[in-house]
Amino acid sequence: MPNDPQQWDARYRSENHRAETEPAPLLCELLPFLAHGRALDLAMGGGRNAVFLAANGWHVTGVDSSRIALENAAALAEARGLPVLWVSSSKHRESRASLQAPSKELTQKLPGLWLLQVDLEHSTLPVGQFELVICFNYLQRSLFSAIEAALRPGGMLIYETYTLDQLAFPKGPRNPDHLLRPEELRRAFPSLETLFYRELYAGKGIASLLARRPARSP
Repeated sequence: MPNDPQQWDARYRSENHRAETEPAPLLCELLPFLAHGRALDLAMGGGRNAVFLAANGWHVTGVDSSRIALENAAALAEARGLPVLWVSSSKHRESRASLQAPSKELTQKLPGLWLLQVDLEHSTLPVGQFELVICFNYLQRSLFSAIEAALRPGGMLIYETYTLDQLAFPKGPRNPDHLLRPEELRRAFPSLETLFYRELYAGKGIASLLARRPARSP
């Protein structure tokens, strides 16, 4: 998989990526179990999942290193009548950008999509700001502890990405460093309560997780 934002820009200009507008089946499956609030979509790509959440009442911060991916997400959101706000950050790659959740003033308005272009390898996540964090088809192990901390008490994490089993199939990532080892995702977030976990080997190798940060004690 490419690491340079310009390479990702080229991929997101392709018709195949622009055509990806339907949310991940896992997200659709779990939506009835999620409350509304502020969500963070890490490495959001063309926005199919972020826009789906926003259309279902969430205030979503979508993060990606590719400007073209974010523009595709903005177009998808606007086509569905959702507000879009571009958020500035520290200069890309030159310093560690600090992500912020939408303010309470903004979240009192209509649900929408907040877009931020940032390299997650050079970024920090806010602590205790999100009711939901989602991450699909992206693996950065150095973010695991920050993802845990970004959740508010009672907040949910939905994570789904490829496992080493994917190497048995012709498509998808080839670099083993970008693939989960068996049971790795289940053990990746020790401070969270695992509510749902599965690994599939049917047309592709993926692991899926739903976990919750414990609520504060009374």
